[in-house]
Amino acid sequence: MTILPRLTAEPIMRILCKKTDTLVGYLYHWNNGDLQPAWLNDAMPDVRYEPMVEAA
Repeated sequence: MTILPRLTAEPIMRILCKKTDTLVGYLYHWNNGDLQPAWLNDAMPDVRYEPMVEAA
């Protein structure tokens, strides 16, 4: 098994607060397959994930 380094990532989902629907972070997909949340402030327990909308 080869462990690939994290070199590049792209946001694949927005993380939204369930109560207020405000943006609280992004979920990133790394080149090695890892998923990692990036919080704008502190991590929150009650969130929902929404796919990123690609520009036309």
